[in-house]
Amino acid sequence: MQEVTIVIVNMIMGVGTIGLPSALARIAGQDGLIAFLAAVAIYIIGTVFVIWLAQRFPDQGLADYSTYLLGSVPGFIFNILFALYMTAVISGIVREFAGVTKAFLLLRTPIEAIIISMLFASSLLARNGLEPIARACQILFYILFVPYLATPILLTVFDPGEFLPLFQHDLATIAKAAFSTAFALAGIEVMLVLGSHADNPKRLMRPALLAVAITSVMTLTLIVLSFGTLSVAQTAKLTDPVFEMIKFIPVPFSILERSDIFFFTVWIASTYSTIVIALFTTSHHLAETFKLKSSKGFVWPICAAVYFLSLVPKNEIEAGMFNDTLVVAWLILVYGVTPLFLIISLFRKPQESSKRRKPKQKKANS
Repeated sequence: MQEVTIVIVNMIMGVGTIGLPSALARIAGQDGLIAFLAAVAIYIIGTVFVIWLAQRFPDQGLADYSTYLLGSVPGFIFNILFALYMTAVISGIVREFAGVTKAFLLLRTPIEAIIISMLFASSLLARNGLEPIARACQILFYILFVPYLATPILLTVFDPGEFLPLFQHDLATIAKAAFSTAFALAGIEVMLVLGSHADNPKRLMRPALLAVAITSVMTLTLIVLSFGTLSVAQTAKLTDPVFEMIKFIPVPFSILERSDIFFFTVWIASTYSTIVIALFTTSHHLAETFKLKSSKGFVWPICAAVYFLSLVPKNEIEAGMFNDTLVVAWLILVYGVTPLFLIISLFRKPQESSKRRKPKQKKANS
C-alpha cells in the first residue's frame, strides 16, 4: 500500500514543520529533542487508535459507522462537528501559509490574495477525486524527499554541543512541548474517512506506521539541523528557523542569489498537498454524511468557509490562540472519541459490507 503511506506523509508534512524547531526551543530548550521523541511516541499511540477503528469498519467511512455506533441524530451531529473541525484545521494551515509567504516572499501582496490563490489551486485537484490526489502526492513526495536528503550533506555549519546538557527542564514543561508537537504531526485522522478506500483496509497498520516513521525522521532531521546550525537560543527567537538555516548552505558560483527560495518552493508544494488532502477528506465526509454520490459540490463552499475563518485572527497572537484550540480539539478526537468508538464497537459488531453506502471512489493501489 505505497500510496497510503505517501498520502499520509503528504498530509502530515505540511505548514507546521518549519516553525516546529522554534516552538520546541522556546518551550523546552535543548530538551526539545526529548519532547519531540515523546511526541512521536504519543502520536504512534493515536495512529494505532485511528487505524484500529478504520480496520474495525473496513467497508465504511466515518460518516457511516459513527451513526451506527452513536445513533442517527448523535451520529449526524458528530459528523457535522468533524467537518467543522477539518474546516478549522484547513483554515489554520492556510492562515499560517499565507503569513509565512507574505513575510518571506510576497511582501506587498495582500494576505487575502495569497489565501485565495492557494485555495483555488487546491480546490481544482480536490474536486478530481482520490486517485489523482494519490498520484500527485507521489510526485510531490519525491520532490519533498530530495531536499531533506541533501540538506544534512550540504550544511557546513553544525555544532553538536548545542544539544547538551539534556534534561534541564521539569517533566511538566517537556510534556507541554510534547503534546504541542504531536499536533504539528497531525494528519492521521483523515484515515477515519479515507481508510475504507484502500485495496485492503485490514492491512492499513503497516503503511500508516511507516508513514509516521518517515515523517518523524524527516522532522527530527530539521530540528537537529536547526539547533546545531543556528543554536538553540537563536532558533527560539526565530519564527521560521528552517528558512534561516537553509541560508548556511553554500551555493557554488552564486548560481542562485537566494538558495532558500528553492526550499521555500518545496515547502509550498508540501503545504499544497496537505490542503488538497484535507479539502478532499472534508468534502468526501460531508458527501457520505448526506448520502450523496459526489463530493465535488462541497469543495467550493468549504473553501469559502476556510477563507473567512482564516481571516478571523487579526494578528499572530490570535492565530496562536486559534491553533491552541485546534490542539485541544485534535486531542479529544484522537485520544477521546476514537477510543470511545472502539469500545462501543466491541458491543455493536460492524455491519456487513452489503450495507455499505458510500460514494464510489477509485481505491489506492497496493
